[in-house]
Amino acid sequence: MLALSARGVTDMSKALFVFAFAGVCLISAPVYADTVDLGLEAFHQTCLAHGPDFERTAAVAKTRGWTPLSGDAALAPVDDVEAFQGWAVTGNDLPAGTIIAVTKATLNGKAVQTCSIRLFDVDRATFEQRFFARTDAEKIGEDRAGTHRSKLYILIAGNRKQLVHLTSPVDMGRSDSIIASSIADD
Repeated sequence: MLALSARGVTDMSKALFVFAFAGVCLISAPVYADTVDLGLEAFHQTCLAHGPDFERTAAVAKTRGWTPLSGDAALAPVDDVEAFQGWAVTGNDLPAGTIIAVTKATLNGKAVQTCSIRLFDVDRATFEQRFFARTDAEKIGEDRAGTHRSKLYILIAGNRKQLVHLTSPVDMGRSDSIIASSIADD
């Protein structure tokens, strides 16, 4: 009737292992990351993990060959910008169209550094939800001015107290985008 040889069992075991491994790879977060996960990870690694760091981010940009921006301080989450550098970034670990910027600035008379990442075609509600789930952020403010909504959080990351400013368009009909910024004492 049905007789399986030792070789047949071994071949079937190998085939089942390969199919199971492929299934795990397809559903695991690192292999199947959506643009929200990619954007949140980029924000965490670039801006939060060590806090905003003008020189470190500029060195990473040079190493990775990011394209410098001509100077658009509009990405800065504060007004009194003293130094600005920004880049259009590329890489498989980043959503298409990502822009990263760092500043040295003054906020309420204190020297601060900021790090911002602008993400396009990212579901901003999901980004905020996953950001909140990943960090110990505490919401301390929200504002809706004109066409944009801003939310302000405070958290400890990279052993530093940081403010996180999330800004996105109010109009859901426009392409989803979000600017996530970290602000910390210099």
